[in-house]
Amino acid sequence: MNLKALKYAVEVARTGSFTRAAQHSHVAQSALSMAVARLEHELGVPLFDRSVRGVTATAEGGRFLERVDLMLQELAAARQELTSLANLQSGEVRLGFAPMFGMGRLPMWLEQFHAQYPGVRFKAFEGGGQEVDWRLESRDIDVALMNARRVKPHWQSAVVDADELVLCVLPDHPLAKLDAVSAEHLQGLPMAVLDGRFAQRLMLDEYCKQHRVAFCTVLQSNDAPLVLQAALRGLGATTVFKSNLHAVGNLISVPFETPQHLQFSLCWRADEHLSLANRRFIEFVTGKPMPVQPRR
Repeated sequence: MNLKALKYAVEVARTGSFTRAAQHSHVAQSALSMAVARLEHELGVPLFDRSVRGVTATAEGGRFLERVDLMLQELAAARQELTSLANLQSGEVRLGFAPMFGMGRLPMWLEQFHAQYPGVRFKAFEGGGQEVDWRLESRDIDVALMNARRVKPHWQSAVVDADELVLCVLPDHPLAKLDAVSAEHLQGLPMAVLDGRFAQRLMLDEYCKQHRVAFCTVLQSNDAPLVLQAALRGLGATTVFKSNLHAVGNLISVPFETPQHLQFSLCWRADEHLSLANRRFIEFVTGKPMPVQPRR
C-alpha cells in the first residue's frame, strides 16, 4: 500500500476536491487521481463518490480514511521523535553507580553533559557493587560506574577514575596527629563502616585480613550519609575516598602507610545496541569515540 497514495486520499477527503488536494500536495491532479484510483483498486472498495457537485467519501472510505489519518499523524510524530533522538534533542541514560560517585565526580559529569545535551534525561540508581552489577546484567540500567575489580569479562569497560582510601577521624582523635596509619592502629579500633557490598568495606577488609588485624564495628550500614554522620558524632573512625573529602565536615583524613588505591570503570554490556544518548555519555566520560555499531 503506497504511503503517498494514502496521504493523497486523506487530503481529498479533507478538501472534498481532487483539484485542491493536488494543489495542497504540490502534485499534478492527474498523478494524484491515478494514485487514488490505484489505491481503490488495491483495496477493492471505492473510497469516494465522484459527481459534478464534488467528491465525498463513501461510508467505507470515510471510516478507513479516519484511521489512515490517525496513522499518518502517529507516523509524523514518530519521525519527529526519531529526529530528536538522532540529534540528541531528547534521550535517556540509565546509570547505576556506587555511593562514592554520588558525592564525587558524577555530579560534575552530569552538569557538564547536560550543558551540551540539555534534552537528555538521566535515571540514576545508587547501590553497592552487587546491586549495580545485577542491574546491568538484568538490563535495568544501560551503563554502570563501579569498582574496576568487579568488571566482568563479557562487559565492555573503560577506566575513568582512580582514587585512594583514607581513614577519617575527629580532630581530637589520637590518630588525627599521625602522618599515616599502620595496620596495628586498626586493631580494635571502633569504626562506622559500610557493609560488604561497597568498595570501601571490601578494601578495608582485605587490608585487615592481609595484616591479620581486626577493627571493632560500632555501626555497619548500607547508607553512606548515616555512616559519615556516625563518624562526625564520635561513634568511631570511618574510611572515605579522597575524592569525597569535601563532604566529611571537620573530620581529619589520614592515609594508610601502604596507600590503598582503587580504579573505577564505566561499564556497559558488550555486543548490544546502545542508544545515541548512552553512546555520547560514554564518549563524554571516557574521552574516546566509540566504534560505529554494526547494523542488525
